[in-house]
Amino acid sequence: MKKLMEKYAVFERAMNRDKVYLDLSFEEICSAIGADVETLDKLLLSEIGLGGQETVDFYRSKFC
Repeated sequence: MKKLMEKYAVFERAMNRDKVYLDLSFEEICSAIGADVETLDKLLLSEIGLGGQETVDFYRSKFC
């Protein structure tokens, strides 16, 4: 679980600081940070109520 939370933190930094949502899909972001797509998707859903691609789409709609 610790490694998963580390990947979650890396995802969060990539989204907020690096703005990867501008150019990459959720699957591409997961690949870039070395996270399993399904596992991170489930964690995002449980933590924030949005799946992975939904999170990327949300950022695009709010910050683009």
